[in-house]
Amino acid sequence: MFSESILSQSDLKNLHSFLILGGGSSGDSAALLLNSLGKKVILADRFPEKANQSLYTKVLSDLMPQECLDGIDCLIKSPGILPDHPILETARGKQIPILSEIALGRIFFNGPVIGITGTDGKSTTTALTFHLLKKKYPNAKMGGNIGVPFTSFCRENPEIVVLELSSYQLDDSPNLKLTASAILNLASDHLERHKTMESYALAKWKIQNLEDNKHQCFVNPNFFTYTPFMIPTNSNLHLVGENESYFVTQNPNKIHTPNHEYDVSLFPLKGKHNLMNLCFAIALAEVVGLNPDQIQRQLETFDGLPHRFQSIPTETINPKYQSIRFINDSKSTNLHSMLSGISGFKKGDPIYLILGGIPKVEPIQPLIKRWKELECPLFVFGKAKEVWGEELNLTGLPVFYFDDLKSLLTEVKEKIDHHWLAKSNLQNEEILTVIFSPAGASFDLYKNFEERGNHFKNLIQDFFGTTLK
Repeated sequence: MFSESILSQSDLKNLHSFLILGGGSSGDSAALLLNSLGKKVILADRFPEKANQSLYTKVLSDLMPQECLDGIDCLIKSPGILPDHPILETARGKQIPILSEIALGRIFFNGPVIGITGTDGKSTTTALTFHLLKKKYPNAKMGGNIGVPFTSFCRENPEIVVLELSSYQLDDSPNLKLTASAILNLASDHLERHKTMESYALAKWKIQNLEDNKHQCFVNPNFFTYTPFMIPTNSNLHLVGENESYFVTQNPNKIHTPNHEYDVSLFPLKGKHNLMNLCFAIALAEVVGLNPDQIQRQLETFDGLPHRFQSIPTETINPKYQSIRFINDSKSTNLHSMLSGISGFKKGDPIYLILGGIPKVEPIQPLIKRWKELECPLFVFGKAKEVWGEELNLTGLPVFYFDDLKSLLTEVKEKIDHHWLAKSNLQNEEILTVIFSPAGASFDLYKNFEERGNHFKNLIQDFFGTTLK
């Protein structure tokens, strides 16, 4: 489907008219780049009235395939567009070259690129790898699915680039020729598009470039349980996990690579899943030239990313509630991510767990099994109460349902005020952890997970902040 003939800037010289299929940040960024080259750029979008008209010669509805493709030399596809979109099918019939925004950026940047993918943890690992690299490469750049389009900086000549790559972007980008790559994990997600776990895994697998002996690829071995092939034996494929050459140990917390052992006791992010993310980041940093001392110093100064299992600072919380720890994990949009985040908790730990949003197509049994282990109160809001309610009720464990997050936190505050703060065991300095880890997409009530996370933080300040409202 995607063009393998356009590999350099010279290949683009004879292409004059481009169609961007799907606007948004990646489409608009590609349009800016093409405009700077003097190209004619047309947009086809489901909501043309919302487009940034100044970027395009013409803005059309994507419901008109023939009109959209008249006179078009090349099509740039945004990652959210489904592969069977009528405009794509018509373009294939007309043999119009098709590129992704990521592939377009790669044409204009010939330097080293690290690519990172996985179901969960890829944003944190991308930011962490970038943080490590800044010690040696101060002009490094980070982008991709993390929110910064590759085409927005591909011509700035950075020393090295770190890209977070989704399965959608990888499915659309067969020619990235990455310097190094990582597949962190794989769990049920995006099956509404990929249909099967095997198809999902094969999309992720496009990140590797093993035929190039200089390319180094790091993979969680569990990934291969979903592929139709066995684990390859290439010397440039490295497995990351228990009993492998790259692995994590706890108590004390250390990360082991073939040539070094890192003390990660001062790494700010908690939980084994974050140590695994760090292990991948260290492996990638090593293969692009960082020495162990540079890595060791940098890993202790990483602050994490907003909305990724982020503690709300205690200094912003009213002293009355200092026995409460509030966690914002709005980035959790599937059960696997949520379960990874709470993996460090055990039965008896005081927890209020908040779930909500639009559940993905994935089995609920792992949630129920973990919930039975923890026996904690569960608070569920939004679309999730309809999808999960019947099965959650069968457990007999305490579960409470709400239409929205504000009404949910009103109930949480009442329980804290009338039950938790009255417990005599507070004299033992026991901490209650309120974990906002929705495990579902945000689109039932919010534009994105950032808006959802910010709403949670604002509500916490309203209900528990230093200046109570």
